[in-house]
Amino acid sequence: NTNEGEIMFIDKGQLLSSLTQLYDTQITQAVSLYSHPGMGKSRLLQEFSQERTVLYFKAPALPFEEIFSLFQQLCIRRLGTSYENTKKFADIFKLLSKDSVREPVVLILDDFVNWTAANRRFPTMLSSLIQRADPKSRLFVLLCKPASLYEKESPREAASFLLEPFSFFEMRRQYPQMKFEEQILLYSITGGVPAYLQYFPADCCVREKLRELFFTADGIFYRLVEARTREYYSASSVMRAILSAIGTETKKLQEICDYTNLTPSAAGSLLSSLASRNLVSRIVPVTENQGSRRALYLISDGIFRFWYTCVLPYLSEIEVGEGAQVFEKQIVPLLEDYTIRVFPDICRDFLELEEKAGRTPFPMQRIGRWWGQHPTKKRTEYISIAAYSRDNIMLGACFWTEDWLDVDALYDLQKHASLFPDEEQWYYLFSKSDFVSGFETISGNHVHVFSLEKMCRMADEYLSSTI
Repeated sequence: NTNEGEIMFIDKGQLLSSLTQLYDTQITQAVSLYSHPGMGKSRLLQEFSQERTVLYFKAPALPFEEIFSLFQQLCIRRLGTSYENTKKFADIFKLLSKDSVREPVVLILDDFVNWTAANRRFPTMLSSLIQRADPKSRLFVLLCKPASLYEKESPREAASFLLEPFSFFEMRRQYPQMKFEEQILLYSITGGVPAYLQYFPADCCVREKLRELFFTADGIFYRLVEARTREYYSASSVMRAILSAIGTETKKLQEICDYTNLTPSAAGSLLSSLASRNLVSRIVPVTENQGSRRALYLISDGIFRFWYTCVLPYLSEIEVGEGAQVFEKQIVPLLEDYTIRVFPDICRDFLELEEKAGRTPFPMQRIGRWWGQHPTKKRTEYISIAAYSRDNIMLGACFWTEDWLDVDALYDLQKHASLFPDEEQWYYLFSKSDFVSGFETISGNHVHVFSLEKMCRMADEYLSSTI
């Protein structure tokens, strides 16, 4: 049972299980946990800390000596006067290590980046202390870091985890009484971010909550976007222009430059800054590496995307108390189209689960979308769902329709086959409704079809089996 606004704990990506398995090895070690704000890190740490001896320290952005002093004072308060004589971090670590021989100790260093910023040699020193620890010690060091460092640092670490938002199928388990359309609308707004979902109780009407949160002058999300923009950026007006330029659609770098009058170099730098805060994503075709020059940009934070699309044009009306009228007349008629845009993301979420369950015809190492120039037609082709692995490619299409689909939907997708002459091709079709009887039998074993109801059923079965 949960209180109103409280999100039921779901072991996203089985992180709690993985942390527990590492803890149970009973050796001194360091594990890194990467997360953007609002992804449920605090809740995960609370669940992990239950019935364990834990020392949690959140490092402020201060000089190293002051961080150490605060850490030392915490140790004295929590663990006793034996820590009063420590002069440096190594002394505290040795005492913690000694204490952990009798009973395992979890040391959580939150905002670890502040330790590193204050002393660049600190991570190396900590690693050395762990390597030289008493073989009998059982000190579990959990380092909490920003997700923007994950790709750079995690390949060099023995154990690291990235805490991500809930997929659609994980999110909907918290709203079992909600209709599909309401669940999808909720997902399109929140992106599955736990910090946002807490404002939507399980029995709420999503539309009523949107009006309250976005279209009143004191609405939490109405104020949140402006506050975060001012907090993060000195050039907030330029950042607003970039986010406004992107809106709900993916945009090329040049399109953003044309809208903002920025140079590609300046726009690229600002987009990287937005990406580091999980507000913008840079996506490339699944067959290309991250350095591709054919990148597209999108607003990855659902709250920001909705605000810049549906709230920004009506700030004046909202400020004078006319937000409810704006919502009913201007926004409600747009919500279905807004919801439809997230359906391909839901289908990609499903493919991620299918890959984890081992049910895909080949290892789908990269799941996303594909676009590129047709070699003979001299036009850009776009495939909304695609997955790639060596010698194999999956081409997908999704349909938000009440009509049952027949093989014509497959034929349209197979027209792209000539773009990938060297790969074995697989075809996945997704529909809000369903497919005519015998669709897969007629189409062959390289074709797979899924209705929304079937995806939800299969996802529920898989997620239930992993609890």
